[in-house]
Amino acid sequence: MKTKREQIFCKTEERKSEAGNGLIYVLIAIALFAALSFTLGRQTDTSEAGSLSDEKAELYATQLISYAAQAKSAVDQMMFTSSTSIDELDFTQPTDATFDTAPLIHKVYHPQGGGLVPGRLPAEAIQQIDTNPPAGWYLGRFNNVEWTATSDQDVILVAYQIDQKICELINEKINGSSVIPFLTTNMNVPLIDDSLYSGSNVELTTGVGDVCPACNNMGSLCVSNSTVNAFSFYTILADQ
Repeated sequence: MKTKREQIFCKTEERKSEAGNGLIYVLIAIALFAALSFTLGRQTDTSEAGSLSDEKAELYATQLISYAAQAKSAVDQMMFTSSTSIDELDFTQPTDATFDTAPLIHKVYHPQGGGLVPGRLPAEAIQQIDTNPPAGWYLGRFNNVEWTATSDQDVILVAYQIDQKICELINEKINGSSVIPFLTTNMNVPLIDDSLYSGSNVELTTGVGDVCPACNNMGSLCVSNSTVNAFSFYTILADQ
């Protein structure tokens, strides 16, 4: 038979054991809650991975507009200070074998010409649905914009296949409306040199029912393709 002191001691030990077990359950509950929170956090991050934030869209829209302004400034400088005509502008890239072949003064990307650095689209700014041609910056003299002075070829810079949110912000910044006009044909056909894709160019006509009525008298604009799932920002750097 246990003495009174032994009975009190046993009850005290039982309480300590129960308290210890309770602490373990609390710690387990905290650990499970932390694990659940981590899992839900990862799921949330994954679901938002493909969505461009408003802040980044604003940044990229500004960057694209800024690069187009730099390109126009480089071409203007070549034409006014170096007496380079529109037909003499040379768009040879630094990676081409003939990049350092004279005359250098007419080369838009050469340090002795326009000194323009070839543009690169940030990966997050791209919304590519077609690789013919792939997304990127394109610059050339290959087509005529109907509202310009003559039927001669104009110099056009294009940020091809960019994110829709960026496209909307660009239009809001340059003309006060986020509306994106659509072309009645694929964007590469009027906006990119046909040597860079399989197909042939068409003029950027701007009359009623033409390729892009909303492009009339617009030196810069972000547009979509006919199915409204690809978006490109063009700027006319030199027209004739």
